[in-house]
Amino acid sequence: RGRSAEHVSFAVRRVAGVVLALYLVVHMVDISTLLLGEDAYQALLRVFASPIGLAFDVLLWVLLVLHGSLGLYSAVVEAGLLLEKRKSLLAAAWAASLLLVIVGAVVILHVMG
Repeated sequence: RGRSAEHVSFAVRRVAGVVLALYLVVHMVDISTLLLGEDAYQALLRVFASPIGLAFDVLLWVLLVLHGSLGLYSAVVEAGLLLEKRKSLLAAAWAASLLLVIVGAVVILHVMG
């Protein structure tokens, strides 16, 4: 409450970045299941192809898109470019995020589901 769209966007970008960094650790662990053998890795792949795994993939996509598009917005503004159009640029970043999230989610669910 009482926060501007830029403050909210900054917080969303930071949280997305932290969650993506934590996922990197989880990804290293799940890849290491190859050391346990082909059966263990195939079992893990079945989990990833389950509805919960697909939901997790969509969540990762959402976080990646938000972190990237809002980071691009921050980079442009912090470079001193388009300062007079900050509100429009932020709205465009959110609109592009929404579009990419929808397209990516459809692709993830169609290809994997």
